[in-house]
Amino acid sequence: MLRAFIDDSGSGGNSTWYVLAGYLGTPKGWASFGSQWMEALQAHPRIGYFKASEAESLRSDGQWAGITKEQRDAKIDLLIEVIRRCARRAVCVRMRQRDYDELVKGNIPPAWDRPYYFLFTIMIGAAINIERLDGTSEPVEFVFDSDQTHERGFRAMLPELPRMQSIGGKLVNVTRADDKIALPLQAADLLAWQIRRFFSVNEPRRRHFNSAQYSLQDEPHAFVLDRPKIASVMDDMRQTATERAKDLGRSTDLRTWT
Repeated sequence: MLRAFIDDSGSGGNSTWYVLAGYLGTPKGWASFGSQWMEALQAHPRIGYFKASEAESLRSDGQWAGITKEQRDAKIDLLIEVIRRCARRAVCVRMRQRDYDELVKGNIPPAWDRPYYFLFTIMIGAAINIERLDGTSEPVEFVFDSDQTHERGFRAMLPELPRMQSIGGKLVNVTRADDKIALPLQAADLLAWQIRRFFSVNEPRRRHFNSAQYSLQDEPHAFVLDRPKIASVMDDMRQTATERAKDLGRSTDLRTWT
């Protein structure tokens, strides 16, 4: 069995890309992650937890106060080394915010009408299927970062997951956790931010964009939802709605679902 820790970046709606990303690893690998991550956090200069947006801003009133950019980058190097030792593969799905707004928004159940939910099922299918393509086909347990914004829609989607053909019986469980407790979620935040930043901001490629993905045992997997793929997903959703409507006696119009 594998375990995946996943976080999002770009949910504020002010980014050109929306990203879900994180790491796949074995329970044995993750078992040693917490102590090594805490050791890296506490190494000079000490911070209590990692949040990529805070590391970028180096706010004078936060835990990065007085820390230089060079020290910050060295700290991120140290954290990525922990990830390299404990995780197995980086996984990512991403989509342009503009494509979502033009193709999806207003055409799916209102409770799920956010890029997060649209990418949520794609991430699960992509992470499971990359293992299948590599010949291991191990079942996967998923842990997503918890927040109140997505709680209701998250719970509403769970019963639908086993019906996804792309999962093929390889989904163990899906839960949400606090990143201050489930520390690999801080690693997922680091990765998701680096990927969104690279594709959203015109700047030289940062070394952490590469090392956070390519320094691990297995090749990273990135799944991009371009416009044709988004249209295909929407067609699948409409077909599923039609089939479910027959069973539940409800409208086949996804926009009316709650």
